[in-house]
Amino acid sequence: MAVIDILGDQEETLGTADDLREEVVMEVLQQEIVGSMVKIEFETSLGLCTGYYLATELGHEEINLEEESMNRLRLLFPSCNGAFVHPQNRDWVEVSLNETITGLPEYKIYDRTMAGNLGT
Repeated sequence: MAVIDILGDQEETLGTADDLREEVVMEVLQQEIVGSMVKIEFETSLGLCTGYYLATELGHEEINLEEESMNRLRLLFPSCNGAFVHPQNRDWVEVSLNETITGLPEYKIYDRTMAGNLGT
């Protein structure tokens, strides 16, 4: 059995796979500091939606969607009354509806950036 060296000489430049994984995890943790304002984007079939939320200890934060984004969601779901960060998986957005149904529409977050820190 032969071992194939995928990284080759690039390992010196890029680091090991463990180094890269550590870097990604640190970036995600930085964006979830309690009290920080976080900007997210998620993609729907009608285009990109953008909103902001204040990171809290409780989770399931309400997302303040830009007007155009809210209009997109209402075209997709006429009974849409907002969106929240998913309570169990913070990589997903949960769309809230006025009607009671089994399961709520969800979208994977496409981009997340820290917009500022409102805490002390």
